[in-house]
Amino acid sequence: MSFVDASNGWIVGNSGTILNTTDGGTNWSSQTSGVSSTLRGLSFVDDDNGWAVGDGGTILNTANGGLTWSPQTSGTANVLQEISFVDANNGWAVGEMGTVLNTTNGGTTWNAQTSGTTN
Repeated sequence: MSFVDASNGWIVGNSGTILNTTDGGTNWSSQTSGVSSTLRGLSFVDDDNGWAVGDGGTILNTANGGLTWSPQTSGTANVLQEISFVDANNGWAVGEMGTVLNTTNGGTTWNAQTSGTTN
C-alpha cells in the first residue's frame, strides 16, 4: 500500500491487481497492470510517479498515476517483496534470496547490491 496524501493511494495483489483510491479508501478503482503475476509492494513519490514489484522479478512503473503501467527490467527472476523510492530517481527493491536492487535513474536500470544474506 502506498498513499501520497490522505486521499490518494494504491494497493496491489494477486494476478496483477492494482487498485487506486482518490477518496481515502472509501472507493477503489481497478487499474490495468498488464501482468498476471502477483504484485507484492509499491511506492509512489507523488500523484503521478510510482513503481510496483512482485513475483518473477516484476517491476512496473507509472508516470501518470497508474493510467498506464510499463515493465522495467530488474535483472532477477526472484520474487520482489517491497520497493521504496525517496524521489523520482532513487529507489530500492528487495526480495527473496537476499535480493537488493537499486536505481538512480527512475528504474531505467536496476543494479544488484550485495546484501550479505540469502534469506
